[in-house]
Amino acid sequence: MFANRVTAKLLAATAMAFSVWNVQASAESLSEAFKSPPMEAKPRLRWWWPGDAVTDVELRREVQLMAQMGFGGAEVQSFSPNFVKLTPEERAVVNDYAEPSFVAHLRAAADAAKSAGLSLDYTLGSAWPSGGGEAIPPEKAFTELAMARTMVIGGTSGPIKVEQPKRTKRLGALNFFDPRTKDPKYADWGKRMDARARTVAVVAMKGSAPDLKKRGGMNGMTISPWSDVLTSGTLDPASRIVLTDKLREDGTLDWSPPPGDWQVFVFRQFASDVGVLGSAGRGPQLILDHTDPTAFAAHAARVGDPLGKNPPGMRSTFVDSLELMQDIQWGPKLLEEFKKRRGYDLTPYLPFVVQPGWMQAWDEHYSLPYFDAAKSDIAERVRADYRHTVSDMIIAGFIEPFVAWNHAHGLKAKFQAHGGAFDTIRGYGLADIPETEDLVHSGDPLFMRLARSAANLYGRRIVSAESLVWPDRAYSVTPTEMRRRTDLIIAGGVNSMILHGMNYRFHAEDWPGWHAFQPSPFSLGFSGPLNETNPVWPAMRPLAAYMGRLQAVMQAGEPVVPVAWFYGRYGYYIGIEDDGAGKQAGEKAFLAAGYDFDRINPDSIAQARVEGRRLISKGGHAYGVLVLPPIDGIRADTMEAIAGFAKAGLPVFFTDHAPRRDEGLAEAKKRDARVKKAVAGAMKAGAKIVPAAELPAAIRAAGVAGNLRFDGDASDLVFVQRLVDGQTVTFVHNRSDSARNVTLSLPGVGGVTRWNAMDGSVRPVSASATADMTRLPLSLASGESALLVLDPKARPQTLAAPALIGSATLPAEGWALSVSGHVARKPYAHDFGEVALQDWSKVPQLAGFSGEANYSRSITVDPSWFKQGTRVSLDLGQVYDMATVTINGRTLPPVIAAPFRLDVTDALRPGANMLKVTVANVPQNGMIDPSNPAFKKLKPVAAGWVGAGRLEASR
Repeated sequence: MFANRVTAKLLAATAMAFSVWNVQASAESLSEAFKSPPMEAKPRLRWWWPGDAVTDVELRREVQLMAQMGFGGAEVQSFSPNFVKLTPEERAVVNDYAEPSFVAHLRAAADAAKSAGLSLDYTLGSAWPSGGGEAIPPEKAFTELAMARTMVIGGTSGPIKVEQPKRTKRLGALNFFDPRTKDPKYADWGKRMDARARTVAVVAMKGSAPDLKKRGGMNGMTISPWSDVLTSGTLDPASRIVLTDKLREDGTLDWSPPPGDWQVFVFRQFASDVGVLGSAGRGPQLILDHTDPTAFAAHAARVGDPLGKNPPGMRSTFVDSLELMQDIQWGPKLLEEFKKRRGYDLTPYLPFVVQPGWMQAWDEHYSLPYFDAAKSDIAERVRADYRHTVSDMIIAGFIEPFVAWNHAHGLKAKFQAHGGAFDTIRGYGLADIPETEDLVHSGDPLFMRLARSAANLYGRRIVSAESLVWPDRAYSVTPTEMRRRTDLIIAGGVNSMILHGMNYRFHAEDWPGWHAFQPSPFSLGFSGPLNETNPVWPAMRPLAAYMGRLQAVMQAGEPVVPVAWFYGRYGYYIGIEDDGAGKQAGEKAFLAAGYDFDRINPDSIAQARVEGRRLISKGGHAYGVLVLPPIDGIRADTMEAIAGFAKAGLPVFFTDHAPRRDEGLAEAKKRDARVKKAVAGAMKAGAKIVPAAELPAAIRAAGVAGNLRFDGDASDLVFVQRLVDGQTVTFVHNRSDSARNVTLSLPGVGGVTRWNAMDGSVRPVSASATADMTRLPLSLASGESALLVLDPKARPQTLAAPALIGSATLPAEGWALSVSGHVARKPYAHDFGEVALQDWSKVPQLAGFSGEANYSRSITVDPSWFKQGTRVSLDLGQVYDMATVTINGRTLPPVIAAPFRLDVTDALRPGANMLKVTVANVPQNGMIDPSNPAFKKLKPVAAGWVGAGRLEASR
């Protein structure tokens, strides 16, 4: 029976030792947490500091402001104030980052946070990637491998001239424009960087060259030297010759190529001078070697050790996504580690490792590799072994030391594991607080599930997200968009949002003050300043309350995720599993069929067990089924573990076909045989090969209960679900641009309530029992969500919808209007007298206005609307971008998101009423300045109160 299986599974999962804020959360405690979220459930702010150019007085004031607005804390991100004119004295103070004065300021902020009941996270280093200062000299800087290729026609006598690799030119840490590099004490750093250059290998193979796409620039800056590939070159591995000792200093190769077409490759190691992006601090800002634990130790000694152990008011330290810009990911000991870990010498196979897109720090995407092997899968195996080794070295050299350092200092480790060439899920899982972000594809909830997956697999209770980030929109993001993005993030499995971000008040006299990602002549910036200089700042208090209520629910009880969906890749980008198509077909099919999923990695499989036909992760989460995507290669030990799961009774499904071989090259025949034997054993035990389109049905037929069922068009509906003391809590979000009308079936029979996180109200909804499910109609507008709680102790009920008994359209004219704000970044205030409601773009004086506007006039309300049981709502119609309504001197809670509708029953009186509507818009229009290179590219957006408001009475 559907509900019985679900209930049994959920109740069993509840008994697992999975750390949550209150494992035994009851219906009463959940309701109380929803009404008044605990501090851990409140959202946090990324708090941008201009290096050390801060004061204790202002830090304390801003901490109090965070507390007043309903935030639970902040993440300190020290940053260089780019594109702000600084005096030499200001620049020097900014660069006192990590000096004793900065540490004192950080302690003062943490003490203030503790006194206010908040806590701070601290970015372990200024900006990202990690590094900077004298702690990371050239000898500890990260390295890259560069490749040069020469086509050679064989059959002639040598020596021959071959191309030599050059260090890719980037605007690096030792660039001439950075005054920090001009101190005489760093005069030899350039030579010391050059001294680390060495030729690693010269390899020749017979074969053809790749056909490459024409490269496009990125504002004149080189991010990667690789072009995307139209057709891979083909090499013959059997012809490989290592010629390293034949290369002369003048670049000639003492070699006579045999007949044939040869590709000759020269690989050279360089210490990369790529700098820490936007960093504050003294000295050059070289990025540390993430494969060298001594480099991390030196970095932590500089930026972390001065805090001491168990620093009061601090929760964790944080590392952002790595974003390492290397030609080929490398470490000085990589060849040595590769041979030790993979069992063979990588040197003769180096030409196979280059695959653009995957290797990039930004704009990760799919491309064919530069070279494949002729008539074999050797190249693919080599790439898998290479990536496995890079992953191992980054985890051992950076991630594990980072976590260990935090624990030794009484802190938690918070880490963004995306943006790096390693096992992403393991990287998240090693951290105490795995953190994702919504910048990827405008908040892709399927990508964000990677962090949630790690939390369930490794037993982490908080899933964090760098949130509310929009590229090229420094000043135009509205509260409505923030609310909608919040829902998308929650539907991605996140339960702790870090809002990007609050800027320390710096250069405040130049409205709106410093913004860490303000527009420049080169970029339109990111997101918006979330502080009191932003006219829509008042929306943050109700928005923080909204987030806190949702997060309080999503931190309670146990997650319900029945499907473990195998992920054996290193790194991530959308399209990594379908050759760049980015369809995410498997993930979308699971959700449409009512099954939530986690991605499970080989490391988690190695630590899992089967009990009662369920897969139990190291972290205690129980999965009802393990599904593998259509992959050819898998580690033999992983496949053997999966076969063991099948024999223990776990349903196992292979999509389209089973793996055919081991993923690596060493002892390939032996390992391939192990994979085939394990697959055969799994199939004999009941594992099945199922076409992708039939997977959901096959899972259901195997008796694996889903989270819910949809009848109707459920495309683009995403959901998460939790079990709290027997109650099933379901959050459903419509990410589509159009409405969705479905019938939703929840497991078990009970009464259903809909919880409104915006105002904290709870109301019953109509539902009916059908067999062992509870069915209810669900209509969601574009971007709308529903938080539904099924209580098996209550009964489903049918409720009559309120009937509309009267309505009245608000007048479009006769509104007294006064405004106060900015035009072209200059203060502006004006009383317009009586006006008609319209977009401010049609009013010359307001076309470039940003700020607050007060509309007021008298309206008349029908006395017949005041009979007992009648509720009156005010729908303001089109508002850009938030509104606060005052009726007869009584100010109601702000309306911050569409639909701009609120209950006004208790504020109205029969007959004449004085209505005041205060509207605030985003800063965008007030920032436009054709004379300023940074702001002239901004475009105007709709603003003001356009009208079409209505009063509606229902009973």
